[in-house]
Amino acid sequence: MWPEDLDALQRVFDRLCSEYRWPRKSAQAQRYGRMLIEEYQAGTRDEYLLLAAGRASIESSLVQKRPA
Repeated sequence: MWPEDLDALQRVFDRLCSEYRWPRKSAQAQRYGRMLIEEYQAGTRDEYLLLAAGRASIESSLVQKRPA
């Protein structure tokens, strides 16, 4: 990865942490940080798409945790 790639991932990570009010070193933040890196390595390079993928993954896990 190039420095600009890391910068893009950091911006997306920071935005998700802010939106979901997670401390950057929390377990949730670290889990989704890893997911963002995996998504990037799978070929998603656009920040908007990375942000959308992060939000979708987070929302999906929140829905799964809700009681029926």
